[in-house]
Amino acid sequence: MESLIQPSPVVKLRSLSLHGLLDAVTQDLQKSLRAWWSDGKILSRRAITWVARHRLLALFFLSSCALTVGSLMSVDVLLLHQIQQACGCDHLAFVHQVAVQLSYWGDFLGFSMLIFVALGVTARLRQSLFFRRLVIAAVIGTISTGAVANISRLLTGRARPGHKGAAGFHGPSFKSSLQSFPSAHTATAFGASVPIAIALPPVGVPMLLIAASVSWSRIQNNRHHPSDVFMSIALAFFFGLPLGVVVRRMRRVELQRRRMITASGQLDLAPLKPTMT
Repeated sequence: MESLIQPSPVVKLRSLSLHGLLDAVTQDLQKSLRAWWSDGKILSRRAITWVARHRLLALFFLSSCALTVGSLMSVDVLLLHQIQQACGCDHLAFVHQVAVQLSYWGDFLGFSMLIFVALGVTARLRQSLFFRRLVIAAVIGTISTGAVANISRLLTGRARPGHKGAAGFHGPSFKSSLQSFPSAHTATAFGASVPIAIALPPVGVPMLLIAASVSWSRIQNNRHHPSDVFMSIALAFFFGLPLGVVVRRMRRVELQRRRMITASGQLDLAPLKPTMT
């Protein structure tokens, strides 16, 4: 009876194989997460250092953006009407549907997440340190820009263009109709695109065009003022430009190191380390 209850050698072997496979997958996942976390801290520290080193330029940029936003607010209604009518009234229904789809897919779980997954898979398949850092920079840019945009939306309480009540800023509010400044869709779309456009223009520039289309859709759908969109774009460049510059410079240093190794006649077969610059 005991022999009937005990598992067969084949079952034991399969159990051990499955257990070993799960252990290997878990260890690989932990190793990858540690590497990505390490790269994320390095990129964040170097981006902050870059901003601190160019603090006067950063201050000038923020001041210029603040003045521009203030100027746009005085003509928001006129610009909003002109942008909405730019495509012509004959195709208004079609334009509206295009804008709706762009707004839907331009949210964080649409456009940005698709970019993260595509670049992440590329980094994994190519075992590319550069693409891994590119994904991390885009994620940090999106989260940073989106967080600031959403906090500002909650605190300022600016009425959306289609709000039935009084226009302007109403203070902290959880009402969706009072969360116009700035545009969260624009913030996340440009937050992912700007670092990639700086570090890898052939990929990032088309992403900027898509992000600009998402921004247009928010105005066309009467969900945001032009100044809301501009503010989100400014935030995306403030956070994304340093991240893109850091990734680009780290890649340049790595390529120079490999050229020096090749020129010296040494064969470098060692895998790239997560913290290597």
